[in-house]
Amino acid sequence: MSHFQCCGDTPYGEADEGVLCCNNILYHGMKDGQRCSPSGHIYWPSTELVCGSKVHYIGKHCCGENTYDPKTEICCNGHRHIRSGNMSCCGVTAYNTSSLQKKCCAGTLYDWQGRESQCCGNVLIEAGSNQTCCSASGLALVYNTQPGFTCCGFHYTNASLWSCCAGVLHPNLKPNTTKKNNDPGHKLLPLGDLTLEDLCYKNVSLGMVETVSVENNIRSIVMVNTMLKMASENRVQALHYPHYLTLPDHCGSPELVPGNTYIWVETPSMEISFISDLSNYSSPLHSILSMCGHLI
Repeated sequence: MSHFQCCGDTPYGEADEGVLCCNNILYHGMKDGQRCSPSGHIYWPSTELVCGSKVHYIGKHCCGENTYDPKTEICCNGHRHIRSGNMSCCGVTAYNTSSLQKKCCAGTLYDWQGRESQCCGNVLIEAGSNQTCCSASGLALVYNTQPGFTCCGFHYTNASLWSCCAGVLHPNLKPNTTKKNNDPGHKLLPLGDLTLEDLCYKNVSLGMVETVSVENNIRSIVMVNTMLKMASENRVQALHYPHYLTLPDHCGSPELVPGNTYIWVETPSMEISFISDLSNYSSPLHSILSMCGHLI
């Protein structure tokens, strides 16, 4: 007894020969070995490779709808580039990460004019510009600098009207007074804005936030999957136990989201000198070591 199933609006039997359902269309006269690609194209897996909507001969890898040779080329979001040196992708563009004249800001590549320039999302803010970057996990916004205004997460507000605690705004009940910190001490810095001296020549910690607790404006954080690294010495140590991190000024520190991965440096006095959110990096440790590779 033959079992029937549907291909779009067309019924067919499982035992029918020479038929293939692909993208809800029933094809007849098919040969054994022909398959349907995820994009809905019929091809021979033994001799063909489907990249998007195009069918190619096997032997290379997909880069968008075309193919590339990973031994000599690099693929950046579907665009092929010749591989040379310490090449990495910035959006669809490839660049040499050893170059001090280029800076990648969230997929947009800039000619880097000075070390004091910083990324704000995909915007590069030049040193001395009349712009302020306010950021929180996953979002960074650029504002025109105004006297009496300050950042609270990604908000830029009048400090006499609003106070800030860990990236959350609170209205001031009395004008020109503050009950909470209006000058947040730490910001979440993009990885590309960290100095190579801090990133490569200091003991840097990397880990994921498991839980957060606050008492008397002191924030206690449990970090798991923590690693300590000194890139300049090619040294990485995985901690087999949770790492406890304390921020003495909860309101003056950025929000740290459970489940997100961060990098930070603790001074000898156990103070935090910087924090960076690495949750958007598929391989944070590889990204860090790649930035330091040409200095080691």
